[in-house]
Amino acid sequence: MRIRPLMLALLAGTLPVSAIAATQNLLPAQSDDLVPTLVHARMASPTATVSNRLAPAAPQVHEERQPIQVSWALNAAQPLEATPQPTRRESREYWREVSDTELQRGIELSTTAPGAIIRLSPGRGGTRIQPADLRVRVGNRQFEGAAAMRHVADTEQLQAAGMEATDASMALQLRADLGAGRTTLQAPKAHGRYVVYVYEPQSPLVVEARANRAELLLGGNLQVSLNLRDNARQRALGGATGVLRSPDGNTTPLSFQRQADGSFVATASPTQQSGLPGLWEVQSTVTGTDAGGREVRRNVNTAFAVAVPDARFTGSAEPKRASDGGIDIALGVDVRSGSRYAASAVLYGRGADGRAQPVAYAQSAAWLENGSGELRLHFDPASLQGAAPPYELRDLRLQDQPAVGLVERRAQALRFSL
Repeated sequence: MRIRPLMLALLAGTLPVSAIAATQNLLPAQSDDLVPTLVHARMASPTATVSNRLAPAAPQVHEERQPIQVSWALNAAQPLEATPQPTRRESREYWREVSDTELQRGIELSTTAPGAIIRLSPGRGGTRIQPADLRVRVGNRQFEGAAAMRHVADTEQLQAAGMEATDASMALQLRADLGAGRTTLQAPKAHGRYVVYVYEPQSPLVVEARANRAELLLGGNLQVSLNLRDNARQRALGGATGVLRSPDGNTTPLSFQRQADGSFVATASPTQQSGLPGLWEVQSTVTGTDAGGREVRRNVNTAFAVAVPDARFTGSAEPKRASDGGIDIALGVDVRSGSRYAASAVLYGRGADGRAQPVAYAQSAAWLENGSGELRLHFDPASLQGAAPPYELRDLRLQDQPAVGLVERRAQALRFSL
């Protein structure tokens, strides 16, 4: 009976076990990783129950079923971030919706620096207001028409500058010599509703919103913190309110809790039952005071992506040498909604100094049906030049490509030697 050379080498103990393809387990998830604890099938679209006779014809969408694999070398000297940084938004502006009655009577605006920019956009039933129809009071001084304005821009000019301005919108910048403080805007000819935006480009007072992650799975939690900066100094906020807005426009009130340092924190929880995947938003409003005791108002919106956890890595990984001399890593995937899924990761190896350095990036995509599936990452041999084991797989991601959803991410996924 003829024994194969590979088996003979194993029996003789001359072949290292690490050279054989062996199934391993992914490393334990870290606190900042995005890992589904349960997987759910995607819910049918709310429009799916609409009669075909009433609904517009759905566009023909090509479902790509051909699997692909790509890989390329990385610059070892270029540092990479395996864990995305928390998202941060800053704002020097605020806005409010007002009625024609309020505008006719005059609305009070708070400014903290000279040269504030005020934008007036008609809402439901709102009509165009000309600059000559405005009255502006700054402190004890009142101005008619454009006398208080340094610049005026109409809808066309705003849109040319890249702003999403509605028809009949107008923006004006107050003269810098008028200073800052309580300002009254009055429009006796207003009709309908309007949105008034106030932007203070020269103000040192900035509200900062931080979300503790950029992506979330339905059923998970996300924290948003709000704080007010005065140049490099943090100021205590007077109050904070906000709502969680889903992609279909529905809003849920949020409860912001005051912290010891004067900031506010709220927890947002998109639910599987009432939520939709896509881009969600926390819309916040804050108030405070500056060093001179003047009122500070700010609005800030924080967006984050929400996905349905319709697939996840099973935890099994099988690294081995590929036939071309590169490295293949087979990853088990548990699927609840048939779709095209993609796995991607960065491979690290040891450089001449013995330290881990990025070597190559690989991505693999294939159509997977419900049940157990597999995605295989392939790292080309050319990209492995100069890299020695042990290897590490970092920033491992699983994406549902048609849904544009990130369903799993692991900063440190696997360590192995071949």
